[in-house]
Amino acid sequence: MKTRLYPLFALLFLLIFPGWAAAAGNNAEQAVQLLIGGQAVKPDVPPIIEQGRTLVPVRVIAEGLGAQVDWNQDTRTAVIELGQQKLQLTVGSKNALVNGKKVQLDAVPLMRNQRMLLPLRFVAESLGVTVGWDNASRTVIANESPDIRFNGNKPTKGIKGFQQGDKLYLSAQAVAESAGKSAHVWKHPERGFTIDGELTLPLEVLEEELGGQFTWKQEKNQVDIERLAHLSAVRYDDKVVRIQTSLAVTANAFVLQGPHRIVLDLPQTELDQDLLDKLEKGSQSEKARSDEREVSSKELEADRDDVHTEVSKENQQEADTSEQADEDIEVSEMNASQKDSGEPAGKSELIADVRYSQYSSSPQTVRVVIELNQKSAYNLEYTSEGIEVKLNPVPKKTGFRIVVDAGHGGSDKGASGVNGNHEKEFTLSVANKLVQLLKQYPEFQVEATRTTDEYLKLEERVAFANERDADLFLSIHANSFTNQTAGGTETFYYNANSKAFAEVVHRHLQGATQFPNRGVKNTGFYVIKHTKMPAVLTETGFLSNPGENAKLTSPAFQQKVAEALAAAIREYYQSYY
Repeated sequence: MKTRLYPLFALLFLLIFPGWAAAAGNNAEQAVQLLIGGQAVKPDVPPIIEQGRTLVPVRVIAEGLGAQVDWNQDTRTAVIELGQQKLQLTVGSKNALVNGKKVQLDAVPLMRNQRMLLPLRFVAESLGVTVGWDNASRTVIANESPDIRFNGNKPTKGIKGFQQGDKLYLSAQAVAESAGKSAHVWKHPERGFTIDGELTLPLEVLEEELGGQFTWKQEKNQVDIERLAHLSAVRYDDKVVRIQTSLAVTANAFVLQGPHRIVLDLPQTELDQDLLDKLEKGSQSEKARSDEREVSSKELEADRDDVHTEVSKENQQEADTSEQADEDIEVSEMNASQKDSGEPAGKSELIADVRYSQYSSSPQTVRVVIELNQKSAYNLEYTSEGIEVKLNPVPKKTGFRIVVDAGHGGSDKGASGVNGNHEKEFTLSVANKLVQLLKQYPEFQVEATRTTDEYLKLEERVAFANERDADLFLSIHANSFTNQTAGGTETFYYNANSKAFAEVVHRHLQGATQFPNRGVKNTGFYVIKHTKMPAVLTETGFLSNPGENAKLTSPAFQQKVAEALAAAIREYYQSYY
């Protein structure tokens, strides 16, 4: 960086962070260090602080940036031009013009000792200066913003660059996200600095951890990042799809319906040349076969016209069979070229097809589509060779599907009982008993959100029911209150389609408990608000009530509650379905 930038940046630092000048002048221990263009400097022009904002002389700003300044004494207006940027500011006015567009300042320009003072932050940002604050060393860092190119293109996410000495540090997370590796965990954060609360790392560390090539052309202040992953194979077996890439990438995954498909977009990725050749070969083969069939059809029609003969029904069937065989071979070849670099490593009843393509060339993106024969949850695991998509199929719906939800679980103990017991124990016991009771009916398909002492988020419970297209959802709970005399049974619903179900459940449940009747209530508990099917949440009784707690912890009483809930579900099913 040229030395003419130093005066401006020195004041720039003081402006960006209100109070720095006062802190530096009043307390040597709190002095602010300045790093301009990678070099430490000491400011010699004191700023003026007005209403928490620091202002510096216009000439210092302009000359430090190499800008041209035109001052109009009559209107007390300064016009600053640098490259394609043009700023116009007037003493005492909060309105400024940036390339002809009006913007509002948070600090007005002032006149002091025949000098016009301007808000440094506004001017610096408008003219493209990068400024940051390293709180650990109390250092302000400023430099011209580097021109960063990612695989020849401007990055989709802004990446800041800070020069310290002869090294350039980039905002690490922004680089990782632009590289398509947002899930990266940095191994050597100690080799960087935290600037404006974000980790910045030198180019050599970024290159070492992310792969690729990072080059800083200091004379042009340009950073070229070449990091392009190549997809070399896609293989699958029963419930796992393995996507092999030359460099690690984080997939953007989503689900489509009709048929059920899991789609993964791999950013900053290209298909390996072998795969491109196979896709091209498959495309040419398809076109050639199509042309052959068209020619054969025309020749056959010409023969018929010339000799006025008919192809026998038997011969025509034979021709059709031969043509269908060609089509089957053609489809097989296309699928093989799209699915993997060789043969699939086994067969899968769950996976119907796996396809891939060069979805975008700017930025480079490969799309992988996993077509399934039935709905399936999935997890992405990142390995040294690429990505493994592990599938967990949702059971096919074969009857009236009921989802039973045992509230709380695992680290979430729920309400506490007077004897040291917990709600999660009661809910799991009743839920497991209820599942067994409902399974005796062949028309019911029963599933539980949990059958052991495990923690599930509310969103997971809702997704469990919605993804399975359940017909009913029942969440089992118990209550508590600071007053040990509080007690009773109450039932909750939220959506209108759940009211009738709630009324049937409450009548059976309250009849079984014989606790005080607290009624049916409309309340927006998460699991009954966001489920799509009729959904009910029960508060069977109060664990904080000694009398009710004694019954709630009794296995015989828990069985009675489960029987009541089973009877309610049975009645609702027979009445409304």
